[in-house]
Amino acid sequence: MSWTPNEYKAFKKGALLQDVDDLENMARMAVFHRIAANKKKLNIEKDLFDARSARKRIIDGDNAWKESKKIDTTRHAKAQEAMKKWAENINKKR
Repeated sequence: MSWTPNEYKAFKKGALLQDVDDLENMARMAVFHRIAANKKKLNIEKDLFDARSARKRIIDGDNAWKESKKIDTTRHAKAQEAMKKWAENINKKR
């Protein structure tokens, strides 16, 4: 079997991308292991990965199925707003 230069470049690029994917998966496994080993009360669906939600998203055709753990940012936004108002009040007093 002989490859053209473009085929060889594509093969090499694919192999390198596969290595990157492997490293990314190992990093995720390390984070999951750290959470699982150190969490007092571990809830697998909430703390690690919600497979049920991911399966539902795949069936529904959602391309962002890997982000099956939904993060509520409303509390963060409220805290940021409160800090901004607090900083404005401090600056007014000076």
